[in-house]
Amino acid sequence: MSFSKRWLITLSSTDSSKSYSLSFSKKFGKILIVSSVIILILFVFSIYEMIHFQQKLAQTNNLIKENTLLKEKLLAVSTEIDSILTRLKLMENWEDEIRSEKKLKAINKDLRNMGIGGYPQIDSTFSFLGEEFSQSYNLTLFKLRQLEGKINFDFNTHRELMEQVKLKNLLYRNTPSIYPTYGRISDGFGWRKHPITHKRSFHHGLDFANKIGTPIYATADGVVKKTGREKYFGRYIIINHKFGYQTKYAHLSKYIVKKGQTVKRGQIIGFMGNSGRSTGAHLHYEVLRYGRYRNPYKYLNKSEDDIVLSKRK
Repeated sequence: MSFSKRWLITLSSTDSSKSYSLSFSKKFGKILIVSSVIILILFVFSIYEMIHFQQKLAQTNNLIKENTLLKEKLLAVSTEIDSILTRLKLMENWEDEIRSEKKLKAINKDLRNMGIGGYPQIDSTFSFLGEEFSQSYNLTLFKLRQLEGKINFDFNTHRELMEQVKLKNLLYRNTPSIYPTYGRISDGFGWRKHPITHKRSFHHGLDFANKIGTPIYATADGVVKKTGREKYFGRYIIINHKFGYQTKYAHLSKYIVKKGQTVKRGQIIGFMGNSGRSTGAHLHYEVLRYGRYRNPYKYLNKSEDDIVLSKRK
């Protein structure tokens, strides 16, 4: 084999006279170069794959951490929903107690539970995270729908309860339900022998006897319709109340309210007297509803629970 077909590599040092020579064939040299290039490429590719693997591993670790954190957050949300449902149940018990105390219609428990019923709907959004997580997610969604249904139902029943309590209180405040004065009942409601004419006549109110100057009280919230003096009733006061009620106070020595004035239940409006056609100091007290005379005795000392909203008769 001739020298021209071989490659010669000489290595020498700058501080030495010695040198080293390496001779090999061109074919081997080409193979060596190709092999070196392949090895270099493989090395670079290995480095790239290693870096890529490290990145993937970091991403996987981050996803595992995020998945774990998401599970923890989901569990916390589920636990908080359970806590809210428990508090709503307590509020429902309070509502039931108020309805019972106020003698209002109770909420049907089956109807109340309808607000949280139904079958859970499967949401496959997070199915790729595994069956366990997907089940937890769907259970939390189901609880959330239960919570939404309960809140909507309870909101409506609480609002209804508030309106009923307000109406009941308004009815109580505007229904004649206390004694108009202190004293003994000297004459009742109904047919009687008139103390002056001695003829049989219908007495449309109650008479309370006491000393002149005894305070007279408004028996319900209302607005003074009229005050004045006439031959038979003497000095008098007429008060209009809501729900069709009207009260009249007669034979007064003095009244201290005027037409159009708003008065409150229990407010002093005048004083007992002997004015008009009367045989002695007393109060003549009348109760009307929708223009019809009612027996005032049935309205004395009524509690809030005794008063119900009745139809017009």
